[in-house]
Amino acid sequence: MRPISLLALTAMLLTACTSTQTGSSTAPTPESGAAKTQRAASATPSATKSIADAAKGMDKLDGLIPIYLDPRGEKIYLEVPRDSMRVLYLLSLATGLGSNPIGLDRGSGQAQQIARFDRVGDRVLLVFENWNYRSSDKNNPDHVRTVQEAFPSSIVAALPIVGESDGRFLVDATDFVLSDRMNAALTLARSDQGSYSVARDRSSIYRPYTKAFPENTEIDASLTYALSGNRPGRIVNMIAPDGRAFTLRQHMSFVQLPDSGYEPRADDPRVGYFGISFNDYAQPIQAQLQQSWIERHRLQRVDPNDPNSPIKDPIVYYIDRGIPEPIRTAVKEGVSWWTEAFDKAGLKGAFVVKDLPEGVDPMDARYNVVQWENRNERGWSIGGALADPRTGEMIKGMARLDSHRERTDYNLYAGLMGAASSAADTAFVLARSRQKAAHEVGHTLGLAHNYIASTYDRGSVMDYPPPRVRLDANGNIDISDAYAVGPGPYDVWAIHWGYGIFPKGTEQDSLRAIVADGLKKGFLYLSDADARPEYASDPRVNLWDDDATPAEFLKHQMNVRRVALARFGLRNIRPGEPITLLQDRFVPVYLMHRFAISSLSRAIGGMEYSNSVSGDGQQATRPVAADRQRAALSQLLGTLDPKELAIPDTVLTLLGPAKRPFGELHDTFDSRTFPMFDELGTARALAQLVIDDILQRERAGRLVAFAARSSNALSLDETMDSLVAYTWNRPVPADRQLAAIQRVTSRALADRLLMLAADTAAAPEVRAIAELEISDLRPVAESRAKRPGSAATRAHWASIAGDFTRWVERRELPKPTPALEAPPIAPFGQP
Repeated sequence: MRPISLLALTAMLLTACTSTQTGSSTAPTPESGAAKTQRAASATPSATKSIADAAKGMDKLDGLIPIYLDPRGEKIYLEVPRDSMRVLYLLSLATGLGSNPIGLDRGSGQAQQIARFDRVGDRVLLVFENWNYRSSDKNNPDHVRTVQEAFPSSIVAALPIVGESDGRFLVDATDFVLSDRMNAALTLARSDQGSYSVARDRSSIYRPYTKAFPENTEIDASLTYALSGNRPGRIVNMIAPDGRAFTLRQHMSFVQLPDSGYEPRADDPRVGYFGISFNDYAQPIQAQLQQSWIERHRLQRVDPNDPNSPIKDPIVYYIDRGIPEPIRTAVKEGVSWWTEAFDKAGLKGAFVVKDLPEGVDPMDARYNVVQWENRNERGWSIGGALADPRTGEMIKGMARLDSHRERTDYNLYAGLMGAASSAADTAFVLARSRQKAAHEVGHTLGLAHNYIASTYDRGSVMDYPPPRVRLDANGNIDISDAYAVGPGPYDVWAIHWGYGIFPKGTEQDSLRAIVADGLKKGFLYLSDADARPEYASDPRVNLWDDDATPAEFLKHQMNVRRVALARFGLRNIRPGEPITLLQDRFVPVYLMHRFAISSLSRAIGGMEYSNSVSGDGQQATRPVAADRQRAALSQLLGTLDPKELAIPDTVLTLLGPAKRPFGELHDTFDSRTFPMFDELGTARALAQLVIDDILQRERAGRLVAFAARSSNALSLDETMDSLVAYTWNRPVPADRQLAAIQRVTSRALADRLLMLAADTAAAPEVRAIAELEISDLRPVAESRAKRPGSAATRAHWASIAGDFTRWVERRELPKPTPALEAPPIAPFGQP
């Protein structure tokens, strides 16, 4: 996963070079002439010592920016080679807090910056330049100046000069390096984890990973965060040995700016790459102000005009030695899928995978790294990159693989197939490890998620793939084809488009031809903004699906789920394991079809669309056909059948109390009947999920809009009536358990109608129809509350009637007990 730019969790950095521009866009020059003159005037004659005298007794590490270290660990000096030196700057965490919800993970970083060291009097200012606004007009320096002067830079530090020799400055960077540059204290406060600040007496330079090289300088600081408030937060107190203080290592990279040999490539919305965007005020008024270039590594041939010429400097990725076997070998194999992708894209030898050399710091900006992320709980795996914000050129890729994923995959395997030890469970988990590694490294190559690739049969590793699980001819669960092997055809196509090297003067024509060929083959791209929102409208675009259509996906998931639930029991844990472990295995089975439900619900009021470009022949938008919408609704209603929501008695007797406090269960259901497993609460959670998906606010609005355009369209009132018929008006089952579950579904619909009627963000037509439905159903509930029957049945209908009356007559929104929240169990991380 690469969050989203949610998500873009790209790591970042700095480098030094005299060049003021790379690529075709003119950025802010180091500073305007007037500003430089004023700054020079403010510089007082040097009364400081020479660098040699000021650094006497300190240890020197020579490199891009030489480092001087106090043997006592109290001071760090930097030797700035010249005034207005420019570098690429990256800040990241070398160690983590180990909690996905908080997010202070090993390897996480802040945005890369172009930084400049400016001498002003007895200080050197560290300035972050603003490359979000620029002018590409190289012939009009006055226009460039107007852009520079319109938007601010950021001065982030004033470093005292302690020595000076031959135009070089020795500055005291101690306060800067030992400060909370990662804003960890603010992150903790926002997460309600307590008030912390850096304790300088317990913080120091971490010398083993503070190093200087010709092209980069790396500084590692061990920062202790001490509690300054009353008490530590629950998560910090749970993870740290003493919640009143914990230590993180903060890593700074100063990296030489790339030379001008890299050529940016303009973004194309039909191919999924991350990138940089900036306003170019030199664009003609007919063109877009905002320009976008993709992020990618530099790739060149020895002879760029010869398609058979060898690759000059291959892209090399290094595997963290800390990944345990046999996962490490599987990770290396998965990363090597990109070797195959580059080879098939006509770039043979462009991608290489190696083990990380012993003693190398994974934060070192010279190495593309795949590293291991240990946390207290399951979380995201993340692929990010350090990129030049001027051009989009990637300098360093870093994929961080969550160590809990394999355990989640095993729980899924054990829930479906049983926990008897076998080679099959290991093969299942390692197959997913390969896919995960390939996916995250794909992000570090610049590729975004492509959630529509499943519609052309495992078209890309950049999709989120569930295991392919089917029933065989004998009705047994079959996982023989659980995960694909190797890159998908979309991946090869995207690498060819993004990394292809073309003879001079042919690039644009070549890129257009590649895109046209991909569209002809059916390669489509839609990503996070299309799949993640609750209002998503294209049923083809989903985070976790494995069929060409969501209807087929739900059918297969339901078939497998029925068998898995019927067979669920002691076979799903190993001899000697606690029975409570069954709860962890039960959730992914009971909710196995939740992603298929989410997929198919998008057909209701659905609209398919594409990232089309004028002239490419794609249809921009297309409503889902009415017959498909009705078929989807019918299939979704089937998931509300009390028999589908019920849990077998043989399973309920095994679901003993989990020895964890209410509200803190990550992968198990909460219970309002603790220590007993809450069967009705669990059924309600699933029923509410289905009904809320069908009657999602914007989805309901689209139903109204489509019905206004076509008499045959599925309408919102028809949808609501169908839900009423399937939940309120079905014959009451004779079985007491199933009758109770049917009442759960009618309450779930009642609550959703009330919320929709009261939702001020919903379209007025949607609220009006929900209001009408409530008015029609109120007398029905009142009548049923008065019929002879059990107390539970009469109380149920009286409660709904009372809630409806309070809303209709007093505009008082009732506060019924909400449905239990379904455990996240997302195989790809916490929400």
